[in-house]
Amino acid sequence: MRFYVPEWDDNVDAHYDFEHDEHSRLGKDERELQYIWDIFDYETTPIDGVLISREQVEESATKFDRLTSYGVYDERSGLNVPDWLPTISDCGAWGYKSLPFPPYDNGEMLAFYESLNVTVGVTIDHLVLGSGHEARLYLDKRAFDESTLTPTALPEELTDEVDVMVDKWPAEWPEYVVDYDPTIYDDHTVEPFESEDFEGDPATVLERLRTDPRAVFREDDTAFRYQLTLDNAEEMKHLYDANDYSFRLMVAIQGWDPMSYIRAADEVLELEYQYLGIGGVAGSNAARIRDIVTGVGNVVKEYERTRKTRLDTHVFGFAKTDAFDTIGKTGMSSFDSASMLRSAWTGGDNYHLDSERRYDALRVRFGSNRDPFEDQIQMALRGQETLHSLRAFDDSRSISEAIREWAIDAEQALDALVPYLESHRHDDAYDQRLLRDVEEHFRDDYEYGRELRASFSRTFRNRLIKLLRDDDPESPLDFDSYQSLIDTARVQFDEEFPRMAEPVRELEDRAGTVGAFDQVWLVVEDYASWIEDDRLLDEYKRLLREEPWRECDCRICKEHGIEVAVFRANNRNRRRGFHNTKRFYDQFREALPRTLIATPASDSLPMSGSVEGHLLTERTDFWSSVHDLPVAEIGVVSADGVHEWWSDPPISISLETSEMADSIGDFCVRYQNAFLYDPDEVIHEDVLEEIEQQGCKVATFRDPSTLRAAVLDQLGYESEFLPEFMVQKGLMEF
Repeated sequence: MRFYVPEWDDNVDAHYDFEHDEHSRLGKDERELQYIWDIFDYETTPIDGVLISREQVEESATKFDRLTSYGVYDERSGLNVPDWLPTISDCGAWGYKSLPFPPYDNGEMLAFYESLNVTVGVTIDHLVLGSGHEARLYLDKRAFDESTLTPTALPEELTDEVDVMVDKWPAEWPEYVVDYDPTIYDDHTVEPFESEDFEGDPATVLERLRTDPRAVFREDDTAFRYQLTLDNAEEMKHLYDANDYSFRLMVAIQGWDPMSYIRAADEVLELEYQYLGIGGVAGSNAARIRDIVTGVGNVVKEYERTRKTRLDTHVFGFAKTDAFDTIGKTGMSSFDSASMLRSAWTGGDNYHLDSERRYDALRVRFGSNRDPFEDQIQMALRGQETLHSLRAFDDSRSISEAIREWAIDAEQALDALVPYLESHRHDDAYDQRLLRDVEEHFRDDYEYGRELRASFSRTFRNRLIKLLRDDDPESPLDFDSYQSLIDTARVQFDEEFPRMAEPVRELEDRAGTVGAFDQVWLVVEDYASWIEDDRLLDEYKRLLREEPWRECDCRICKEHGIEVAVFRANNRNRRRGFHNTKRFYDQFREALPRTLIATPASDSLPMSGSVEGHLLTERTDFWSSVHDLPVAEIGVVSADGVHEWWSDPPISISLETSEMADSIGDFCVRYQNAFLYDPDEVIHEDVLEEIEQQGCKVATFRDPSTLRAAVLDQLGYESEFLPEFMVQKGLMEF
């Protein structure tokens, strides 16, 4: 089973300066950006694939052009996904859920997937909203842009009667829309709504809007979305089969209860899809997910066992550790979620060790540009005092000394500024049009350029930069413009800082130790109270007492320590999200170990139409015993590595021992168990030893039924492993 993470531009600056909260380069396009697959190595990367939605690809024209021109695996794409990570791309149904139709057609999406060079493309679905028979009115947001009427001012009688969805419609709808609603397809002008358009009782308004190009009304929108998703599945399969695409096609299904998903699965499986995706469950509780995947899983297993084939099944938006057992037993092959990543900055409990031990990262805030200048300086100074205290605590150093050392650097940054400006303010490097160029030079040329921003706020340094750019040697600025800024910062600093050094030193002297909890707590409690985070003090106390980052062996925590447990902007928060993802992945692998089931390839494999066809005819007993097993990935092995059951066969076969040892050993680095059916003892002992050396337990079998029993025993599953489907058929009909 594989875990995919959605791609939402989740990257960090590889060379971020944590001490001064500075990017390595001021221009994002000039930085070395790292995604989760860049930070971890091949063995420890805590994902098995990447989900790339068109919605995100279209976030900017530049990103769209890069990805469609070079593909996701090319360095020039900006993503540079490693070639060993499979990719799934979908249309991003959540992003257009408020539109009456998906904004893409089937042929266009197939071409899009091909241009991205992804492993798997997904059929176009339309998110089923709510449940039951729902009337829904769609309105083009563009018609409100020049109108005196706003969506919130629509008559209550209308909004009580129907669900009103307002969103910006595309400038041009796909051609298929004409079959459903020709009134909106050919109209390229958008007239503003008038109050008169919504006058009268709801029935009168809806009847008036039926032929209005700015509106779409459906009495049963749930049924429409459900059926449109199925219609797309059928048309897309015909188009896919008629062309030679390089990617695998997954069919997406939607529903509102287990029975509707079951009916959808029954229908699309008749189209002979080999990969089925369950959509619309993101955000659902574990009980609902269990019911749906159990129902669909029963359908899939019945189909597999009846037809002696295998299907892969994906759950979109799943991230419930308490449902691992269910998705394992129901035979789900993959799932995706960004919730562990997002949880790092979307609320409390944002530093995870596991599903039970979660902590609140300690918020150290940046000032807001809306705050008075003096307040921004004060926020920066207090933040730096707190951060230096936390680092000293993490290093078991004297916190009072760390505060004083920081204060000396901050004071020197101010003291040396006047002499520097007097000597360099008219340097050619400051005669630049772009502020970024001026700031980049000042930051690197002035010895304390980074310290100024860290201790006295970005606004302080930015104001200096603007003065430097505007300071013309032919018409110089009055130096008082600089001095006024410096004096403001000095007043804020001299009046209070270092604030906490002496109180902490007194605690250190009394205790005879340094870097202790009660010493850092004095600083943290003072700071949290000042920024009015008193409600989080109990959580902060627990975090600092237990120091969970010391327990974590992930690369991020080992390298950055307590910085990962600080809630402060992207480069800490996203790294914490990567850490959370790693901890989730460790739980996932413990619950559902990565398992390979394979048999050696034979010389007839290249002549087969598919690996599955080869196994069905040449390894009949093996395929009959394993084709429906859950969790595991099934295929054949050769000197070229592992060829999964659904893939095209290689053009040639070699079983040379050293090459097999290298290729299969590398593959199994990310697996915990390998079950090999080798009745003729073709696989050399050296290959098995190499697999074991990679930390993957390997067992060989001459009897396929014994292999099947061993896999189920390793998983702790009974021979009939499917959970019973508890929903009675007929209770949740359309």
